[in-house]
Amino acid sequence: MSVKLSSICVATKDAKSCPSATDVLQKLVQRFNGKGIIISTDAGSSFTGMGMEVVKVNSDKEAIHSILKCEADLQIVVVNNQSGGSGILGAKEVNSIIDKLESVVLTIPVGNAQVDFTRILVPLDTSSETRQKVPYAVEFAKAFNATIHVLGVSSETGKDAEVLIKNYIRQVCNNIEEKGIAVSSEMRLGGNPTEQILAYSKEISAGLITIMTEQETSLVSFFKGKYSEQMIKNSPIPVLSIHPKDLIVSEARL
Repeated sequence: MSVKLSSICVATKDAKSCPSATDVLQKLVQRFNGKGIIISTDAGSSFTGMGMEVVKVNSDKEAIHSILKCEADLQIVVVNNQSGGSGILGAKEVNSIIDKLESVVLTIPVGNAQVDFTRILVPLDTSSETRQKVPYAVEFAKAFNATIHVLGVSSETGKDAEVLIKNYIRQVCNNIEEKGIAVSSEMRLGGNPTEQILAYSKEISAGLITIMTEQETSLVSFFKGKYSEQMIKNSPIPVLSIHPKDLIVSEARL
């Protein structure tokens, strides 16, 4: 199933605090021929010439209200991953937004002056829903001329988990290769999936991690509730959070 992003929204304090966020917005608007919206505490000259709709807000509360109201297909939020940062919202607030929205949310840590999406990490676990993130990874790979790196992870070490994850990896890699995108794969069983994913993202110098917001059974303690908040807070690179109901899995049960 193809991914359609007809409207894309960025929430940021101003153009200077995280210029990579507006760079990503412009790239994706061009890729999908969509509408661009900027929610900001600075609606002045810093966004002049971008050709985007600008919504001025005066507080975090107004920012959250505007994000929920605009109903964009993709929400890009500049997030404070540490206290005192200059992002528009903290990890806790962003996690609350993700829980309420049905759209995809891309969080960019405020420290990322320039994002590099040329290596996209796609973790897979033993749940069927885990593969629904793949079409988004493919579209981002096309937009940013990226390679995709599939990582099979599970806290379990049993043979059943190993066989299932190997099958998922094979299906996903075959599908990605059919789209003309370079892909590599790795599997790591046992241990803490959070640590495995973040460690591997560092090893391959990934620029983006894709996750599901719920339903990934072996990662449930990681991707739900406060743990998804911790992912957004602790990941030094952008995180793309996808709701399982956004896509109907097709194409070899992807």
